[in-house]
Amino acid sequence: MAEPGSGTTPFNERLGTRCVLREPGRTRYELTVGPDHLNRRGVAHGGVTASLLDTALGAAVITTMEPEEWTGTLEISVQFRDPILPGVVTAEGRVARRSRSIAFAEGEIRDPSGRVLATAHGVWTIWPGRRP
Repeated sequence: MAEPGSGTTPFNERLGTRCVLREPGRTRYELTVGPDHLNRRGVAHGGVTASLLDTALGAAVITTMEPEEWTGTLEISVQFRDPILPGVVTAEGRVARRSRSIAFAEGEIRDPSGRVLATAHGVWTIWPGRRP
């Protein structure tokens, strides 16, 4: 298991995401979309898109937490704007608002030219004590 706050998890390793930026309230992940990520139409599967955004937004929330706090995605909404083709994409997550027990985050996936391919916003529950 990865170190808490390291920006990686076994799931991220399996998906192929790489954390390239971690600062308070903001993260950026990179993914090289390849054959294992594609649907029958030759574009990134919607589950890959949603997972990448959930990772970036959730990690941004984690950057605002104390070591004893724990979080989980309560709700995430993904807007698929353009097909994600094979190649490198970047997902950024930002905390829009954080209270003691809840956080709101937003972000997007962009291609190398900066074009927005998908956006998301979501809500994360925060518990004061670490859960298993």
